[in-house]
Amino acid sequence: MPIVTVQQSPGRTKEQRELLVKRITEAFSEAYGTSPEAVTIFLQNFDDEHWAKGGKLHSDRS
Repeated sequence: MPIVTVQQSPGRTKEQRELLVKRITEAFSEAYGTSPEAVTIFLQNFDDEHWAKGGKLHSDRS
């Protein structure tokens, strides 16, 4: 049973998230030959103060 975690910044609409999980599910089902019901997806959002790139918090980047 595949388990997928998507880590992202907030701001996606419900429709965008629905499309993403639909396509991820389809990809895993096709690649692994598993049923869509076997694919579990977690969407994890991180606000700008809880992720960094290049040694700087995203909230501090201009």
